[in-house]
Amino acid sequence: MNIYLDYAATTPVDPRVSKAMFYWQENHFGNPSSLHRAGQRSKIKLEESRDLIATELGCLSKEIVFTSGGTESNNLAIIGACLGNRNKGNHIITTSVEHPSVLKAFEYLEQLGFEKTIIKCDQNGSPDLQALQEAISDSTVLVSMMYVNNETGIILPIQKVSEICRNKNIIFHCDAVQAFGKIEIKTNNLFDLLSFSGHKIYGPKGIGGLFVRDGIALETRSYGGGQEANKRPGTENLIGIVGLAKALELMSTRQNEFDTVNRLKKLFEETLLSRIENCFITGSESDRSPYISGISFTGTDNQSLLLNLDMQGIGASVGSACSSGSIKQSHVLQGMQLAENLVNSAIRFSFGRFTTEEEIKRSVEIIEKVVKKLRS
Repeated sequence: MNIYLDYAATTPVDPRVSKAMFYWQENHFGNPSSLHRAGQRSKIKLEESRDLIATELGCLSKEIVFTSGGTESNNLAIIGACLGNRNKGNHIITTSVEHPSVLKAFEYLEQLGFEKTIIKCDQNGSPDLQALQEAISDSTVLVSMMYVNNETGIILPIQKVSEICRNKNIIFHCDAVQAFGKIEIKTNNLFDLLSFSGHKIYGPKGIGGLFVRDGIALETRSYGGGQEANKRPGTENLIGIVGLAKALELMSTRQNEFDTVNRLKKLFEETLLSRIENCFITGSESDRSPYISGISFTGTDNQSLLLNLDMQGIGASVGSACSSGSIKQSHVLQGMQLAENLVNSAIRFSFGRFTTEEEIKRSVEIIEKVVKKLRS
């Protein structure tokens, strides 16, 4: 792969993260639950990492639960909170543009007798907040909405939704996997549950976490030795946690990276628009993360486009990386009610710390040639 433009699927691990993980793996392998010196040394590092993440989110350390990543965090948050608060109601609400790990969790709860409402989004990716308010009933127990959409980069109106939920005493869960570390997030009174992951911020795969506001009832999805305050038992992935904490620590200069990536994305999009006809930016009128750009090239199909780009050395995607690997048309773009020709020709490009201006310029040249070839 010559040019990697799929940072939203996963980021490369920063060498400084790898170094920190290697040190702990080589020198401090004790189980954090063991009472001897080696175990307690690991326990101290575990809690230092938890403290660092809690400081970043402005919450209590005991409110951070380590998981295997965003999917587990979303499942634990949604299913755990709904089952733990079933006495309060059986109605749940989310949007049409959520990650599959959220939508599938809703489907599972529906099988258990919960009633779900899916709020549609407009062509700018914004959910219908009036429809959300009208959907809320006395039996509504939870609303789940992502912070940054993983396919379009559109930033959703989480503050407004949080206010609606708070006024109605409804649990609010936010999938913040694409925002965590990249955008300053303080839990304050905004969230009751918030999911995050390590491999979107140059950390390792297989590690993530969940903010659980103190006092929120959460029914566990697994049983064991009582680790993570009984919310997610099992020996902690200390090496992964060390990597996650180091990756987050390195995001402390995120504003510089944010500005640099934003400049590169702007160069990428503006140059494509100037050189390729019938090229459309998804959510161009919306507030978007600089890390993700969804673009449709009408007159092509995204499967052929993706494969041709890959053969030319460009790694991109058509959306979520959490499926079978087969190319399916985006439920996100369909959920935004976009025209079929836009959905069928949409490609997601995403950028990050190691993206260079030279790569951006070279990518535009290759994309222009590939699109011209497929349209001929």
